[in-house]
Amino acid sequence: MQDNPLQQLRDVHTPLAPEWWPPAPGWWLLCIAAVVGTVFISKRLWRAHRARSPIRSARTLIGELKASHNQGQIDTLRYVHDCNEVLKRLLVNALGIRHLAATSDDQWLRALDTIVDGREFSEGHGKILGAQRFSPQASADVEAVHQVIQALLGRVHPTRTKQLLAERSND
Repeated sequence: MQDNPLQQLRDVHTPLAPEWWPPAPGWWLLCIAAVVGTVFISKRLWRAHRARSPIRSARTLIGELKASHNQGQIDTLRYVHDCNEVLKRLLVNALGIRHLAATSDDQWLRALDTIVDGREFSEGHGKILGAQRFSPQASADVEAVHQVIQALLGRVHPTRTKQLLAERSND
């Protein structure tokens, strides 16, 4: 006969702690989703950065023109002509708003007003960017014109500006 049946039992051992590798399938899915999401967001941010590059370049060029004017290297009308050229190149060539290539004077100023959603170009200091700049007695307040142009550049968007002008031209 047996003395004590409990002596035949083995000692109790705790189970092994789960290893951290390989992770459970849920963690694999979460990791894949995080990598795909990071790649997607990075691509979108890079495209947006590249799309805004012409706007940053225009802002830099106009800033350099303002500095040249302040140093007396160019006169007021040269500043106005060059700023107008930078704006035209930005909108027509860089952003692809081709119908603005043939616009001038009032049409050009109305298009700029549409972008800033105001009347700064057709009635304000920005009016010098129209045919008025070719007048023999043309003059402009460079500080005010520069502020109006900076406001315009702040409102220009790589895709929405083209859509806005297309919508307004259909109205």
